[in-house]
Amino acid sequence: MRSAIKRILNPETPLQSRLFQLLSTIALAEFVLVSAYTVVAGGDAVHISIMLIGTALFSTTVALTFKTGKMRAGSAISSLLYFLMYPLTFFSSGGMYGGAPVVFAFALVYVYLVTQGWERAACLAACIIGSGVCYIVSCRFPELLDRHTVTAEHIESFLSILLVTLLLCSLFAFVTGVYRAENRIVQKQKKEIEALNQAQKRFFSSMSHEIRTPVNAIIGLNEMTLREEISDEVRQNAQNIEAAGRSLLHTVNEILDMSRLETGRMELMPGDYETVSMLSDIAGMTWSRAQEKGLEYEIEADPELPSKLRGDEARIKQILLNVLTNAIKYTKAGSVKLTVSGRTDEAGRFYLICDVADTGIGIREENIPRLFTAFQRIDEKENRAIEGTGLGLAIVKQLLDIMEGTVCVTSTYGKGSAFHIEIPQEVADGKPIGEVNLKRTGKGNPSAPSSAGSLSSLKILAVDDTPMNLTVIKKLLRDTGAAVDTASGGAEALKMTVETRYDVILMDHQMPEMDGIECLHQIRTQENGKNRGSKIVCLTANAGLEMEKLYRQEGFDGFLSKPVRGKALENEIERLTGDWKKS
Repeated sequence: MRSAIKRILNPETPLQSRLFQLLSTIALAEFVLVSAYTVVAGGDAVHISIMLIGTALFSTTVALTFKTGKMRAGSAISSLLYFLMYPLTFFSSGGMYGGAPVVFAFALVYVYLVTQGWERAACLAACIIGSGVCYIVSCRFPELLDRHTVTAEHIESFLSILLVTLLLCSLFAFVTGVYRAENRIVQKQKKEIEALNQAQKRFFSSMSHEIRTPVNAIIGLNEMTLREEISDEVRQNAQNIEAAGRSLLHTVNEILDMSRLETGRMELMPGDYETVSMLSDIAGMTWSRAQEKGLEYEIEADPELPSKLRGDEARIKQILLNVLTNAIKYTKAGSVKLTVSGRTDEAGRFYLICDVADTGIGIREENIPRLFTAFQRIDEKENRAIEGTGLGLAIVKQLLDIMEGTVCVTSTYGKGSAFHIEIPQEVADGKPIGEVNLKRTGKGNPSAPSSAGSLSSLKILAVDDTPMNLTVIKKLLRDTGAAVDTASGGAEALKMTVETRYDVILMDHQMPEMDGIECLHQIRTQENGKNRGSKIVCLTANAGLEMEKLYRQEGFDGFLSKPVRGKALENEIERLTGDWKKS
């Protein structure tokens, strides 16, 4: 009995086994009670023997079921034994005048709960038919009933009701206990998942920061190499280093974006943007890739497109860049074309429509449903030489879901693919863009040096706890003529901002003792400070739009993520000071 109770209460035991043990224990108690009552009431020897044999067989079946683990067979056999004993109990206890009807109800509940599949249907049918036969026989041949005294019939009826009440209360207590136990497990798992999500968030954030910090030095110093007069071989090596570094950063960004999307931490940052400027940026970031492969590359914009839209420009760029990069990557020869247009639905909502067509390797029809699944690469054996994480299109799909947009794909294997994307946007300025030429709109060499002395009137302070990062900043700004001082932490920066007035302060975020945000606030409120109104830029390895949003809210005037290009650094300083005169 003690072991049975342990099995019933043990949450690690399968639910069906626990239920079988509970109901079988109650049924066994019923058999023992009925047998005892039969003996006390002076029942005949045959009746008593049958009851005792049935009880022994039933208990043996239950014990063997748990020993062998064959739950389905044991449940069916025990149900059959219960059914075979029912007619004897029915006729010997006065039929419908005793406790038999209540026992019959218990039998149906027992069979239904402990059996499953076809065994349940067969046993239930047998019980119902067998009970019906018993009632018909007792009605047609009442002399077969062993009618007890009125007192005995009342006692039997009471005992039967008591047993069924015990069954219902036990079931209720069991179900309630299971629910509470499962609820505790769910709550515990919820807390563990939340803790895991937080740990994952910290891990990816730390991973991004730790990777970006050394890559910032690699790409920054490599950019300085590209600015020098070097041999063609060295220049080619440096360009390969730059491409590898950018590829690594792209992979890190994809993993971070996927993490944010899966944990629901991806936020849109809508704002007004120039349609032509956005498309020009897309062209500039993809043109060279197509040219390197010798592909025909075309971007065509509908002249009737609104000149200014409102939405998350950065995420729209990300969507188009991922699709276009994929098209260029999987097209060995031929062309890639981006066509941009718009439509307004019946409700007056504007949709930006982007169609990307290529003459690449195409996608088999059966693989199209897997195209937007994370970490899945189609035809991996054939495409193993093509780099990628398999996250790009998965990110596209999830970003479009957040923006309430759509994407559909048509493809002919071996001939090419076509992506049709629709993104709802608000029209900020309905004036048409007119005819625009987006051909050959590349941004030129990002490693090209600035005009000498272009920032010569400015004093700049760079604050970073990593000496190599300070070296990179000084080198990137070397040819601009700006006077660059450096500080290895927040405390040192505060001493310098009391003594010297700086036009721009480039501030790292994650620094020991005093981080960049705290240092920013202290500079803004610094007693006798000379830099309360200086422009302060957060130059950090923490990337992402949500981080940029945080830094803007904290009071930074600008944001740059590492690794930073020299041209981007100079552009940001020009934007904040207006002192950079382009050559």
